[in-house]
Amino acid sequence: MDRTEGAGLTIALIGHVALFGILSVGFLATPNPLKLKPTPIEVALVDQVALESTSPTPTSEEPAAKLSPVEAPIEPDSAPPEPAPNPQPVAKPQPTPPKPAPAPDAVKPAPKPLPASNSTKPAPKAPTKPAPAQAPSRPSNRPVAPTGRLDGLLNGISDKPAKSTSTTPPAANVGPEVKAALQAEVMRQIRPHWAPPSGADSDKLRTVVQVRLNPDGSLASAPQVVGQSGVTDSNRAQADLARDRAIRAVRLAAPFKLPPQFYEAWKVIKPTLFEDM
Repeated sequence: MDRTEGAGLTIALIGHVALFGILSVGFLATPNPLKLKPTPIEVALVDQVALESTSPTPTSEEPAAKLSPVEAPIEPDSAPPEPAPNPQPVAKPQPTPPKPAPAPDAVKPAPKPLPASNSTKPAPKAPTKPAPAQAPSRPSNRPVAPTGRLDGLLNGISDKPAKSTSTTPPAANVGPEVKAALQAEVMRQIRPHWAPPSGADSDKLRTVVQVRLNPDGSLASAPQVVGQSGVTDSNRAQADLARDRAIRAVRLAAPFKLPPQFYEAWKVIKPTLFEDM
């Protein structure tokens, strides 16, 4: 063993001795090593396990309902009776006028009293007055069951006959959505008959046709062009052709099938025809 190996072995031995000393000092510094021992726990192995009751008097019956300390008012089983109508005052009988006193000559002598007898006769009963007639009670405020009859429903609204002879149903309220739907339906019925001209800048042409319709959708007047836009030097030759074809398409699309209740909204239509419609 050479000198270098001896030095390494010496250093290793010194390190082990130092480590052993440190561990010994730490073990001796523990106050009571006996307290580190674990405490044993008793375990019982049984076939059945149940919860332990915490009630002083355990029972299997359900507990009774707890009553309120304050007694609640008793609710009636039926609906409250309807209030009695106001009683009508009973008419009092008119007093009969007193009879005139008889003349002195016509006074008859009072009859002589009969001798008393052992048998007693019952005293005559006083005439009873008839009970006054009671006024008829008012009908209660209960709702009358519907009968389904409409007789007399419009009585009193007007006492003059109507002068109108129109058979067209009244116009309905037309909003923006209805107008847009009617315009789309008109364009849908014209589209199959529309043949736009082809050429340079022909897609810029916009031709507006106006026509008046009858209630059945037929033409009430001849279609006529009321406006045209997008005309340039390149498509000026196609502009006149677009006008003629637009009028022809409207004529072929008639009669239009549109809802009659909105006739006031489509009796005059102004479709705009262009190449990519």
